[in-house]
Amino acid sequence: MKQCAMFGLLAFILISVSAVCSAQELVLHLSFDELNGDVAKDRSEFGNDATFKGKPKLIDGVFGQALEFDGKTSGQIPDHASLDIVNGITIEFWVIVKGGEAIQSGVEKGVAWVSGLYNLAALYNGGTILQFFDLPDACNDDNIGPSIQDGEWHFLAGTWDGKDILLYIDGELEAEMPCKGELKPNDDPLFIGARGGSGRFLTGALDEIKVYNYALTKAELLKDMEEPVSLHVDAQDKLTTVWARLKTDASAQ
Repeated sequence: MKQCAMFGLLAFILISVSAVCSAQELVLHLSFDELNGDVAKDRSEFGNDATFKGKPKLIDGVFGQALEFDGKTSGQIPDHASLDIVNGITIEFWVIVKGGEAIQSGVEKGVAWVSGLYNLAALYNGGTILQFFDLPDACNDDNIGPSIQDGEWHFLAGTWDGKDILLYIDGELEAEMPCKGELKPNDDPLFIGARGGSGRFLTGALDEIKVYNYALTKAELLKDMEEPVSLHVDAQDKLTTVWARLKTDASAQ
């Protein structure tokens, strides 16, 4: 009986930890309030720090500091399970776009147009776009929002809930399209300010980059736009709850 109880406890631990890992999460938050050499620290619980090449430079941002991009600078985050988005996503950031290439990536998972790629482009042939490789063809390039290439700060956000792509600029819905499907994760890094660190470079600046593994509501996006808070439950709090439950169950055996 004691072995059965221990097996049941172990199974409960595994299920509980799995639930913690699969929850709706903020998986990336680069505030750019400081640089440690060429590294920007991730403020989410997953430690998805970004390493930059080129000439990363801090400037005054919307909240504290921001990172300037000169058309040659880009960042890279190693592949991590938390960045393998499958069923839903939110990508958001404050951005300034000034001249440069016709397509300028903000946050993009993949070195090229490959399975598992997701990309919120600050500039896309005169507009803006949230695109995915694995969704129907019309969802790749047709859901284009207005241009923000005016040298001013704008809050750009894109969400996908497994059914629809929504694109917001400064808190207002500007483009939407039904895009039902599921993404296939890739093993590529996540890039900041360029595609694969070799093209589609951003010319301008980025501040308060966030990625969630689910689609935020407009109200939540507006809250993020007004103040860069963390809309997630801290992992330590969740683990504390899990372990408290484990101890209670174990004492009852």
